[in-house]
Amino acid sequence: MCQSRINEYFDLEWVLSFQRPKKKFLCQNCKNNFVALLNYPRCLGCGRKMNEEDICVDCRKWEREYSDLLGNIALYEYNELMKKYFERFKFMGDYYYSNIFNEELKEIVQKEYGKGWLYVPVPLSKQSFQIRMFNQVEALFSGLTFTELLTVRNDEKRQQSKLNRRERLRRRQPFILNSDRRVEVEAANILLLDDIYTTGGTLYHAAKIMKDAGAKKIKSITLAR
Repeated sequence: MCQSRINEYFDLEWVLSFQRPKKKFLCQNCKNNFVALLNYPRCLGCGRKMNEEDICVDCRKWEREYSDLLGNIALYEYNELMKKYFERFKFMGDYYYSNIFNEELKEIVQKEYGKGWLYVPVPLSKQSFQIRMFNQVEALFSGLTFTELLTVRNDEKRQQSKLNRRERLRRRQPFILNSDRRVEVEAANILLLDDIYTTGGTLYHAAKIMKDAGAKKIKSITLAR
């Protein structure tokens, strides 16, 4: 993120253990400036940082509309450094940046939602894919086995990132269920994967399709909130 040199120090105990060094993508300073949400009290619905563990106002609205909350787990707060990260990774299209959080994301997915869960990434529209040439969600969670159940509607033109809060909340259903995968949804445990939880609209649209198709449980994990 800052282009400074990363210095690593290996003591004799580590050398004698014959462990392979883990590749580091962040210096300690940058790592400290990404706010790890799992270290703080969080909203039980969306994972945002709070003064005490509770359900935030936004999630109470989703609860009234959808009854079941997603219990989203977000690893990091969407602060200025995270915004800078997404500008480089998502909007400038630097795929290599997906490596920074990949191991952490896979670890939390496998720890919290191991066997018996289908990992469903939020899809990208054809227009966005033609610009970016990769799905940033699949890149972030690469190494997991995805079940691609959703497709963005052909008439969905505007990118989510270009909508303001009101437009996001009023957005009509942007997804359709892939008809040949419907049988996989019935009575299944679905874990939705996305990059950023903003208003929750995208994930709850996806969850509604899964629920209407007969999914048993629906949860979600995102990199940022």
